[in-house]
Amino acid sequence: MSDQVARAHTSQSNRAKARVDADRKTVFKSVVDNPFRVQWPHVPVNIQNSILAGVVGMLGGVAQYNLDREHASRKRRRAGGARDGGSAKKPKSSQAAAQQSSVVTADATSIPAMEVDARKPDSTAAPSILQHMSIGINEVTKRLEALARSHRQTILPGTEHPATSEPPKATSSRLVIACRADVDPPILLGHLPHLVASCNSVGKHVASTTDQSNGTWLVPMSKGAETTLAEAMGLRRVSVILIEDSAPQFPTLASLLQDVAQPAAPWLAPMTVVNPARLIPTHIKQLRTSAPKDMKAAKEQRSKERAAAKERRRARKPKIPKQVTLSSVP
Repeated sequence: MSDQVARAHTSQSNRAKARVDADRKTVFKSVVDNPFRVQWPHVPVNIQNSILAGVVGMLGGVAQYNLDREHASRKRRRAGGARDGGSAKKPKSSQAAAQQSSVVTADATSIPAMEVDARKPDSTAAPSILQHMSIGINEVTKRLEALARSHRQTILPGTEHPATSEPPKATSSRLVIACRADVDPPILLGHLPHLVASCNSVGKHVASTTDQSNGTWLVPMSKGAETTLAEAMGLRRVSVILIEDSAPQFPTLASLLQDVAQPAAPWLAPMTVVNPARLIPTHIKQLRTSAPKDMKAAKEQRSKERAAAKERRRARKPKIPKQVTLSSVP
């Protein structure tokens, strides 16, 4: 028996009228769970707070940069809207004349003001930390998928041998921070443990290493971390971020994660002497639902309801007169 606390799986009823009946009792049904599952790693709260403080310290200047970009973008949109609105009020004759003149002197004119503004470099340079980070659910998912694909061995034709494989690439480290407690619904981040596990399992097998210092860590944060990261980055929300090992102060973060297990999927790595075949234990989860206290009376009531519904359908069905074929007798 496992010493883990049982988790209750409940959800709202999908019926138009939910069954709220005093004649029903609560029952638990045993359901076989998916064996190919990857659990979220358990990270102590003190380590979560230390990592969050370290990441916020690395994001100096990012909030001001994003706020300046948003202000410049709004300014360009307002200028573009005013320009479009002013041109829409011109009469058709003046618009046609303007189009003809622009066609004639297209080579002699300069670039429009809107294009000039768009091509101007930003007044605030982008902080260097942004080059070592991926922000957002979509960007982090793309990055993890690319890492999982890069660990695949590509077979290339050789001259001496029928086929040779590329040399394995050295594994690197990265950190994925997920504000799991702040995301609703949590299923939006449900794919992250599996992606991180695929990067760790396949990548370490290709590189023939089991070093815990290399690989991808996944750290779920407590409630309120998303607000802290969003304020530090000048964005409305920051659900997930990925930090590469090339980022400054990354060794400080990695030193805090030495005792945190990296998600792994052993069924993705081929069987070797180091990684022998193991049977995945059966996972049974208890589904909480309800059932009638008197099953016999419930079945009789259900039969009566079905018969009544059948009579109502028969009454609504229009009566079609029988077709009579008349034939003449010779």
